[in-house]
Amino acid sequence: MTKSIIECIIFFGVTEKMSYAEALEIREILQQLVRDFGLLQREGSECCGITVLQSHIIYELDKNPRISLIDLAEKLAMDTGMLSRQINKVVELGYVSRIPDPNDRRYVVLSLTEEGQEKAKEISDEMNKYIGQILGLIPNDKKNQVIDSLQILLNAMKMNGGSGCCTTIK
Repeated sequence: MTKSIIECIIFFGVTEKMSYAEALEIREILQQLVRDFGLLQREGSECCGITVLQSHIIYELDKNPRISLIDLAEKLAMDTGMLSRQINKVVELGYVSRIPDPNDRRYVVLSLTEEGQEKAKEISDEMNKYIGQILGLIPNDKKNQVIDSLQILLNAMKMNGGSGCCTTIK
């Protein structure tokens, strides 16, 4: 671990309520979850024949049809330039269409095509199967505890609002 990361943990993660050892343990668990869950956006990561990032785009468009590029970038915590390049790729693949905004023709809204909706279902089915396999390995009396703990962690991360040197949320 580099000195700057240790300093980041000490400065932003360790308080009188959390020891240095607890902060390191949480960091290690989170990094392993990111790796194991395939959240790293390295070249070659794939999900159902598309990149992990493209699967995130399709997932969000399935949940939020007719969304603007700016709103989608905010949901994915990405800059619009990088997202725009990825949108071009999923448009080329036939999964996404750009529709002129009826209220302001200078803007477009993004929407899944029929093929994109099929891809969203395929991704959803695969993710549900994967998560089901993982949950199947957790004792029944601990499943709600795991879900509650993840929700508490997510809420705390949102409340933190991107504060810290190591965050991706700005």
